[in-house]
Amino acid sequence: MVDRTVVIHNNTVLMSISATARRTPSEALRQVFGFDQFRPHQQGLVDGLLAGQDVFGVMPTGGGKSLCYQLPAVVMSGCAVVVSPLIALMKDQVDAARANGIRAACVNSAASQEERVEAARAYRAGELDLLYVAPERLCLNGFLDKLRNCPTKQPAFFAIDEAHCLSEWGHDFRPDYLFLSTLKNEFPQVPVAAFTATATHQVAEDIEKRLNLKKAVKVRASFDRKNLHYQVRAKKDWERQLVEFIKARPDQCGIVYRTSRKSVEATAALLRANGVDAQAYHAGMDNDDRSRVQEGFLRDDCRVIVATVAFGMGIDKPDVRYVVHGDLPKNLESYYQETGRAGRDGEPSQCLLLYSPADAFKIVRFFDEIEDERERERNRALLRSMEEFASVPTCRRAALLGYFGEKVAEENCGACDFCDGHFEFVDATRDARIVLSAIARTGERFGAVHLCDIVIGANTKKIRECGHDQLKTYGAGKDQAKNHWRSILDALISGGIVQIPTGDYAVPKLTPQAWKILKGEEKFSQHRDQRIEPEKKASRSAGEEDFPFHQGLFEHLRQVRKKLADARSVPPFVVAGDRTLRQMAALMPLTDSAMLKIHGMGQKKYDEFGEDFLLEIGLYLKKYPEIASERLAALPNQGELKREVSGTYLQTLELLRKNITLAQIAKQRGMAQGTIETHVAKLIEVGMVTDHRKFVSEENEIKIRELIENKGPESLGAIFKAAGEKIPYGEIRIVLACMAAE
Repeated sequence: MVDRTVVIHNNTVLMSISATARRTPSEALRQVFGFDQFRPHQQGLVDGLLAGQDVFGVMPTGGGKSLCYQLPAVVMSGCAVVVSPLIALMKDQVDAARANGIRAACVNSAASQEERVEAARAYRAGELDLLYVAPERLCLNGFLDKLRNCPTKQPAFFAIDEAHCLSEWGHDFRPDYLFLSTLKNEFPQVPVAAFTATATHQVAEDIEKRLNLKKAVKVRASFDRKNLHYQVRAKKDWERQLVEFIKARPDQCGIVYRTSRKSVEATAALLRANGVDAQAYHAGMDNDDRSRVQEGFLRDDCRVIVATVAFGMGIDKPDVRYVVHGDLPKNLESYYQETGRAGRDGEPSQCLLLYSPADAFKIVRFFDEIEDERERERNRALLRSMEEFASVPTCRRAALLGYFGEKVAEENCGACDFCDGHFEFVDATRDARIVLSAIARTGERFGAVHLCDIVIGANTKKIRECGHDQLKTYGAGKDQAKNHWRSILDALISGGIVQIPTGDYAVPKLTPQAWKILKGEEKFSQHRDQRIEPEKKASRSAGEEDFPFHQGLFEHLRQVRKKLADARSVPPFVVAGDRTLRQMAALMPLTDSAMLKIHGMGQKKYDEFGEDFLLEIGLYLKKYPEIASERLAALPNQGELKREVSGTYLQTLELLRKNITLAQIAKQRGMAQGTIETHVAKLIEVGMVTDHRKFVSEENEIKIRELIENKGPESLGAIFKAAGEKIPYGEIRIVLACMAAE
């Protein structure tokens, strides 16, 4: 029998073990955490802490790092202090610990004054096992003295989570973490435990040195997550690529990472518009909305989260089946950590990176704003490794693990797109010579973007000013897309044929081997992706479709439409739009149920025109029976993708969220109010605005809906006139958007 005490916190009764009745490690493992045995590497770290030693665990996401400090905190006397940078997630970590019966609290800026006071009282009284604090609070004047004000006069130990933030060579260096180097001086007898999911050997050595760890028990677990399948695909029509990837996994949970808040909002709207249950998550949202979205994802109320990179840190959702990066991450450590949020239950999961060289260019421009030269170069070096991983075809697993100093034993890992056989080794000597020539003829003084522009014959201001349109190489590669030439340059760089000197990130330099290829003395080959990615088509005019239909039947139906319209003295589009006729000419419906599935053919339209069209289609097929073989069983999805909303719509959305009227938004943005109303209609259609009542009164909405039923959705003018020209076009558009979104 284990004695227990009752602790009341925020009116919640928590059953906790008594300080005088501590469990053994094996008892705590089973009774508190529900495990019969440790995962690999956990026990060594736990035993080290229990023996009073410093410990250092480099373990991948999902490796069970939190148990390595939570279990000793339960077993040892006193309270362990956990230092974490994730203020927004501390409450979740505390709630999860309490759910296991662990006495835990957090002190941070997000906690209420009442919660902070109660946490301080419980710590002084010895009623806590775990106290979570942010490094910014730990370094406040006098805070360390408060940690001495407890029955044991000092913490049981310090646990430093996300310890890579300590190292200037880590991917998330935070100056406030440097204060942690003083802990050993302030509490020389208190063990320090450091944990991170991503650390190269260089970063690990730096962490150990900065924390002054003494004879630490060190565990470096394998970074090989064998259940994860990695693939990198050329970022072409990324909207279609993303939607098709997710819709192919209809019952799975996933995370989509984007770099900016606006892209997060727009991508979530894109997915919702295409039938995917997706929610946005970023730091610009208020705490309640973030908590709601996060909780919904954990409870499976939301299937897909589109988020900035902060989402997922500390989130223990085991059944995330895929992680998609819609943009290039800034470094491999971040990429590894974020993909590691997939498949934490050990089940097969997918990691997709959509890569475009343009993404790296955007990141470099951001780095250029960093004033400290050393910090700027550190970030550039990390980005170079990330770019090489994305752009150079090789075993993805081997490349990723190699970055962390680990080798893959298998020649074929069997779990990445390269090892799946999607790449063919081809001779690329001609293309290599074209790129190398561009570098040589421009004096090795220009970056990748400008070099590729020269090769494809782009008409840019920079090319004209430099006279590079007069070079022999100018336009020599206009037969290929710009991305192709960038892939050639990337392959030359990765092969050491072209070098990027330190501190000169964007300017490739030729090596002696490069000159041999230029002179025809050596050949060059590269792995080329055999997958065909969908290219984003140019915008089509309204109503234009991208599916096959029978032109003769279409023209016949246009004549039928003209007769029906003339008989009623209305324009032809009132009877049916061209899109409706094209679908009829593609599907060739012969029953009322088939006709009602045609775009624009609602019940009202069918009652008035449907039988006429059915009769004419039947007669046409009887006259030309051979065309029946061209009938489509269903329309392909190619033309049905609803695209991401543009930046101007998102600017309107931001102002709408501030409860600014449409007239005020129009004035502030220097636009006509009708344009803003069009924005609102689009935002409603894609699900980014859900409350339309502030824009259209209930009375007007009822009138508009009745008129749409009578006049059809394609006749704004007819609806406007039928309403006595008293209902604005904008309100009609908004109601149409509501109906489209229903």
